[in-house]
Amino acid sequence: MIVVFSDIHGCFEQFKRLVNYIERVYSDIKYIFLGDFIDRGNDSKKVVDLVLEIKNKVVLLGNHEEMMLRYMQGKPSSWLSQNNGGLKTLKSFGKKLNNYIPFFQELSFIHFEKIKDFNFVFSHANISMSFPLREALSFKGNFWKFLEEYNVPLKGSNIWYRVPEYIDGYVVVHGHTPINEPVVLKKDGKIYDINIDTGCVYGGNLTAMIIEENITFINDDLKYLEGRI
Repeated sequence: MIVVFSDIHGCFEQFKRLVNYIERVYSDIKYIFLGDFIDRGNDSKKVVDLVLEIKNKVVLLGNHEEMMLRYMQGKPSSWLSQNNGGLKTLKSFGKKLNNYIPFFQELSFIHFEKIKDFNFVFSHANISMSFPLREALSFKGNFWKFLEEYNVPLKGSNIWYRVPEYIDGYVVVHGHTPINEPVVLKKDGKIYDINIDTGCVYGGNLTAMIIEENITFINDDLKYLEGRI
């Protein structure tokens, strides 16, 4: 089974509660993290440490990790603005932040899983129809090399884009844009977009998506919302 998290944003207690419950109830778990572990919340370091403890996982880059890395490299970045919350991350990691930079630099930026008859693409944000998706799924380098090689603008990339678009043959699972409850979009009866960012750091819930025979959503209140694939 697969468990998907996105946009934890330093909300450690909610994250820990959900992981502990999932580990008690389920077995043979593969975790997929869609980025934005850090910023805005108070416990970014604890969140990242727990992610690192999990063995079977895929970990993707979010736009907040990208902003942080640009800042750490001395490049223009709005990471420390009040809205983006980088100061809370600096406080959480303290002098140990540099020890984690290799982990952030090595993050993948997109992931594919074929489950039943569905081609799931896991991404931090939405994917534009103009984004070279097939090339991204087979690309061996990092996010920044990909942008350069395929001339993709940063804000048009799959860690920043915010418009849900129908991409034939794929189901895009993402976060990035906070909503009240998970949203599943369909066209002609077919699922094409699933947003699981339910705004934990803004006072909403943290939601995990569980993929087995069905899709199940569970939040940090341990309440289920079920769907079908």
